Amino acid sequence: MNRNSDIYVLGGGAIGFSLAAHLKAAGRRVVILRAGEGAAEERVQTITVQSGDGTLLTQEVLSKPLSAQGKIDGVLVLATKATANEKIATRLSDNASTIDLVVMQNGIGVEGPFIGKGFRSLSRCVVYITAERVADCFYTARMVKPSPIGNVNGASDERLECLVDLLTTTALAFYREGHIDREVWKKGIINTVFNSVCPLLDTDNGVFERDADAMAMAECLVKECVPVAKKINISIEVEEILEQILAISKRSSGQLISTLQDIRGNRETEIRFFNLEICRVARNLRPPIELPLTRTLGFLILKKSEIAMKRFVGGG
Repeated sequence: MNRNSDIYVLGGGAIGFSLAAHLKAAGRRVVILRAGEGAAEERVQTITVQSGDGTLLTQEVLSKPLSAQGKIDGVLVLATKATANEKIATRLSDNASTIDLVVMQNGIGVEGPFIGKGFRSLSRCVVYITAERVADCFYTARMVKPSPIGNVNGASDERLECLVDLLTTTALAFYREGHIDREVWKKGIINTVFNSVCPLLDTDNGVFERDADAMAMAECLVKECVPVAKKINISIEVEEILEQILAISKRSSGQLISTLQDIRGNRETEIRFFNLEICRVARNLRPPIELPLTRTLGFLILKKSEIAMKRFVGGG
């Protein structure tokens, strides 16, 4: 693996398109793969990405349906919604031995469907990029900080370093992380806060920096979730997570969290990989831990999403 390796970005959302455009601008060989059954045929898409400093980047990137790709030999970055992972794992399994899969999704346990499927290597990336669709083929993407990539199965330190080098650009950076489970849980709790509170208040990510009541709610959620992580030997502290929440809130003010984007777009959310997955882990502990606030907010998001989708389908 080197900088001439083929990169396939599976997922045509804000993260996937933004990453692909920056990789193309950096001289990488990149193709966007679309997982949808009704995806159009192969085409070149002109993608414009606005960075946090207002800089505009425009690139032409080849895009095709996953079903039209044939054999994949190279790095495949999974940037779809985690709700599709079971189906995608099945579709990729016949070709797994020639794929270095990087699961570039937030949430706890999202890599599960790909374990044991025979991938050449399986890595997990915890995403510290906030991205949003502004218009057709026009996205905003801000790097909050470099995103960690760590081994799940078969990715040696050398291979991870190659992945980091291959995927890193000036605007979107990555680094090798030896304790990826800790990063997964830390970001999972952070996402539980943002993906609960922001959609229920119908507001942007900056709310925690500017509203003391919202930050107090965030602190309550974090204090509920951290003991679950510690029970499974993930060493994280309340204070470090609260500091990151404030930092992310400040750097992504005006940006909408993905769950709020999904609700407004009448799409299924990923809340079951945040609040509801932490609650599931907590229930399976001995003795179990109850997370009433985390569970209640997660349930409200789930119902809000279901209501939005029903109204959309019903035309009202």
